[in-house]
Amino acid sequence: MADQKQIHKISKDTIISEILEKHPTKSRLLTEMLLDFGIHCVGCGASTVETLGQGVLGHGYTEEQLDKLIVDLNKVIEAEDDSGSLKVVQTQDFKLTLTDKAIIKVKESIKQRGTENATLRVAVITGGCSGYLYDLQFIDAPSKADLNFKQDGVNVAVDKDSMKDLNGMEIDYIDTLNESGFKFNNPNSEHECGCGKSFG
Repeated sequence: MADQKQIHKISKDTIISEILEKHPTKSRLLTEMLLDFGIHCVGCGASTVETLGQGVLGHGYTEEQLDKLIVDLNKVIEAEDDSGSLKVVQTQDFKLTLTDKAIIKVKESIKQRGTENATLRVAVITGGCSGYLYDLQFIDAPSKADLNFKQDGVNVAVDKDSMKDLNGMEIDYIDTLNESGFKFNNPNSEHECGCGKSFG
């Protein structure tokens, strides 16, 4: 029996809604890419009749930008491993660090929380004014689904689906008259919002 699994390559004539329908295992990442690019009609009625080319060019982007988006989208749908999931940064090549100030603040927060062995989980989620948001939260126990490591006595977990967006990032903590909070120095970010927590 022939393998029914078929890659439906994306072109400028592909209906926007079909990009997600034909690639259900990649729909989350593809949605994020389209939203980040500026195509916000992914979930509205227009997506069922409008092609990718119409959507992109209709928002004022150039043919060159459309071509690059198509290349990037096709890289995502073609980059599958044996389990059908998107290949990510290899764990041995991944690096994320916290500055001394960030470590101190995390330890203070863990102490206030009252759970000595809490883990700081770092992830990227869709949202914010630039397309993506950094998500920091404490979890009681690490998950095997995350990349787990320890830095200066702090347990850190990284969402594996977010590794490509977080590789090489430094998390700092600032406390000034004007602002206080964690600061993300991310070499993968092409642009950031003034809030410092949203990037694209």
